[in-house]
Amino acid sequence: MKLLALDIDDTLVMTGRLPSERLKRAVRLAEEHGVTVVLATGRGFLGSKKIRESLSVYGPLIHYGGAVVSDGRTGEHLFVNYLRPEDVITAFAIADTFGFHAQIYEEDTVVFREENAFTKQYTGILNLPFLVDPQLLYRPLDNIPKVLFAVDPAKEAELYPEIRALLPKHLSVLCSKPGFVEIGSVSSTKGAALKKVAAMLHIPREEVTAIGDNTLDLDMIEWAGTGICVANGNALVKEKADLIIGSCEDEGVAAYLESVFA
Repeated sequence: MKLLALDIDDTLVMTGRLPSERLKRAVRLAEEHGVTVVLATGRGFLGSKKIRESLSVYGPLIHYGGAVVSDGRTGEHLFVNYLRPEDVITAFAIADTFGFHAQIYEEDTVVFREENAFTKQYTGILNLPFLVDPQLLYRPLDNIPKVLFAVDPAKEAELYPEIRALLPKHLSVLCSKPGFVEIGSVSSTKGAALKKVAAMLHIPREEVTAIGDNTLDLDMIEWAGTGICVANGNALVKEKADLIIGSCEDEGVAAYLESVFA
């Protein structure tokens, strides 16, 4: 292992929590053995800041599900792959058809048409700036990495194929956590971003390990030389992974790294 890509929510930590001392030690142990640790998350740069600082991980950051890769220390974009404006409009039309809340991201600012319980919890937990704009679709939409739908987790499985059927083929529909459905470009995934980061660092695929929990992580888990899913992960991701480790709640990532490097 020379490159380790780690999803954040429900893989490293439960949403709203910070890494434990055990997890911090385990990540440092990997780095002491020459491993470059990369966070690969659906969050933005600011939304992942507390996790990066807590772990002292400042290499390339894969965020917005792979649409953006930034320098983990400065935030400078290393590459981006934004949605087309018409794709954002299409996504919102689908959200309106089903009655979903939908939101976009302008750098670290979350933008939505009206405030509700979901937006208050979402921006509050991650401490993100936000903007309420009823005329959101008339804003410039040429720098949007993804559209997020908030759906009922109990209905997510049945809604997924219906959403997929309404989207053009060049757009993906993936889940970052229960109830979070993310619309992005099929070419701006965590797997595609991880491949670029590995090439940038001259690390072959065989020496890359990726750990995640949900379908937003699936293609990076499949692309990596060693793809790992936590025990609390999505059934499809566990089926495709090379290895299943302990759950997020049981600090499965820390235990795995200890077993490899201790």
